[in-house]
Amino acid sequence: MSAIDRRARKVVDAATLAAIEREVLVDEALDETGTIEGISSAVEERFLQQQFTLQELEEVRRIDDDLLKVHGKAPTAKKEGAIRLLYENTDGLNPRMSGNEKVERGREMFDELEVDIVALNETKINVKHNQNVNGLAQLFNGGEAEVKVVHGCNYHDGAISKIQQGGTAVLTFGPLIEQFDHMNSGTDATGLGRFSFSRYIGDNGIATWVVCGYQPCVSKGPSTSYQQQRRYFIAKGRPDTKPRDKFFEDLIALLRSWREEGDRIIVCLDANENIYTKRIGQALTDIDGLAMKEVVGEYTGKQLGATHFRGSQPIDGIWATQDIEILNACVMPVGYGMGDHRCFVIDISQSSMVGRSPVRVKRLQARRLNNKLPGVQERYTKTLEQLLLRHKVDEDHRKGAFSPNKRRSPGITCNL
Repeated sequence: MSAIDRRARKVVDAATLAAIEREVLVDEALDETGTIEGISSAVEERFLQQQFTLQELEEVRRIDDDLLKVHGKAPTAKKEGAIRLLYENTDGLNPRMSGNEKVERGREMFDELEVDIVALNETKINVKHNQNVNGLAQLFNGGEAEVKVVHGCNYHDGAISKIQQGGTAVLTFGPLIEQFDHMNSGTDATGLGRFSFSRYIGDNGIATWVVCGYQPCVSKGPSTSYQQQRRYFIAKGRPDTKPRDKFFEDLIALLRSWREEGDRIIVCLDANENIYTKRIGQALTDIDGLAMKEVVGEYTGKQLGATHFRGSQPIDGIWATQDIEILNACVMPVGYGMGDHRCFVIDISQSSMVGRSPVRVKRLQARRLNNKLPGVQERYTKTLEQLLLRHKVDEDHRKGAFSPNKRRSPGITCNL
């Protein structure tokens, strides 16, 4: 059995089943407000660590063998001149730094594949909860490359629970950060985290957007992405707005505006509908509209099968405008990645995305100052004040910066 098969099948071993059977599943305890009643934080932590529920693990035993095979050619060592993009629905991430199997798997996978861009949806991290102190930049900054993160989530529901359904993100690693457009990258204007996007600027006027989106399912549960968005539109005085329709309209309008400006686009979506027969996939590939290509199906010459391990249809996909050159494209087996959807890996020619000789911004290498060390703050402050005096920095600025009443936060590690 190949290493990929072993990784895909390990999720259904007896030990995993037995461990989950002993846990109280948090989703069974969600009340009508979306809060967790009578469930300890320790149990909630264990729930966040699980990749699959007990019911899902029972069903995965009956999984189609096709879902345990690579669709296309499995990625090898990344070639020179290639930009590698990975897309996956994570089915939720735990923002804890230690003992976090999902995040450890993610770091391992990103390093093994030498990824430049990672698109993630269903991150399920409520950034407003005071216990969620680590963001994606902290979680995935332990690998071999620097990371830049754009993370979208629902900022309107407050700190009800650590877990918040939905969420999208685009992570940029390594040298490609030098082409990252800080000013224009971001998330959808509603603040619901429906889609996130990063823009990369190259030479000869080439600019490319990478978008990660999550179209919600129609569902009644109060904590679901669909109902979160319903509450938002009702609060805005638009009770008749349907979240799926609004997602479709807003995303397509945004992509068209970028295309009209001459920019190139790559879209990674969990559409929660058949990507070939339903409207969002057809709108993306409409020859009279965006005229994008469904990357994996076109490259391999074979349409995708199910992309969720319990599903029967392809609901995830990656699309690119015709001016993006694809060097390889594949979908990995169920269980290879972090979540319960299949993981996409595509290689893109650098020249088609950011040009042949992209302008690189030379960043100064900063020394790290850890003020947890005894006496380091005093020594640093003394040295800095001496330099300010030597270089005759304005007296008022120095007084403001080093006022004895100025409060300093203990234990902060920063770049200086």
